[in-house]
This record gives sequence, C-alpha cells and structure tokens, in this order.
Amino acid sequence: MLLSYPEMVSKLTLLLGSGMSMASAWEKVVLTYQKQLKQGRTKEKAVYQEMLITYHEMKDGVGEQRAYLRFGERCYLQPYRKFASLLTQNLRKGQRELATLLENEVTEAFEIRKNHAKKAGEEAGTKLLLPMMIMLLLVMVVILVPACMTFQM
Repeated sequence: MLLSYPEMVSKLTLLLGSGMSMASAWEKVVLTYQKQLKQGRTKEKAVYQEMLITYHEMKDGVGEQRAYLRFGERCYLQPYRKFASLLTQNLRKGQRELATLLENEVTEAFEIRKNHAKKAGEEAGTKLLLPMMIMLLLVMVVILVPACMTFQM
C-alpha cells in the first residue's frame, strides 16, 4: 500500500488541479480503476479497493468527511491517515489550499518512495556480496591452477 500512495495522491492532485471537486475526483479515480480492472489492464490494488469502499459509502449516504476519515482508519498507515486528515480539514475550511497541500504531499511521498527504493537496492547489493566473492575465488582458482602446473613441469 505504501508503494501505491504517491500514485494515488498524484492522480487526485492532478484532477483537483483541473478544477474538479474532491468527491468527483475520487469518483473518477475509482471508476477508472474499476474499468481497468474489468479490462484486465491492471491488477487489484489494496489502496484502490479501499477507495472503492469509501466511494460506495459516500454514495450510500455517509458524509464525505466521515467517509474520508474511515478510509484513513481502514488503511491503517500513517501517510493515509495524514491524507485523510488533510481532506477532512479542507472540507471544513474550504478547498482553496487543498491543491497546494496535496502537491506538497505528492513531493514528500515520492521522496519517501525514492528512499525506500535506495534502501532496497542497498540491501540487494549486500546480499549479492557473498556470491560475488565466491565467483572471484573461482576465477582466481581457474587462473592460478594452470599457472602453477606450468611451473612444476
């Protein structure tokens, strides 16, 4: 879910920047996901499934603010809770600053994702160190054995 966070926030920010309201942007993302899922162009992602549940809650009469809070609680991860609180706060205050706040959130989310990728790469490099050492020893044996045999003749 953490890897899908920057993508989801980026989509919503883009739609908000184009002039849509948060509810209509949420609906657009969910319906696009459902369409792609039915066509087999994407696989099931937990974040979008939770967004789908939230969308259905809003359609069934749960208030937008309450639905976003429930979304943050169901996702149970700190970035999603922060995102849900941003949405609910801006519903109360007005959506004028929401686009700017979400752009900052997108930047921060991509930084977190980049740091996570760096960490995973470093761990992979560490795991490959032992096999690389074994290969080095094998190459040295392949070179040294024939050299030693020529000295003995």
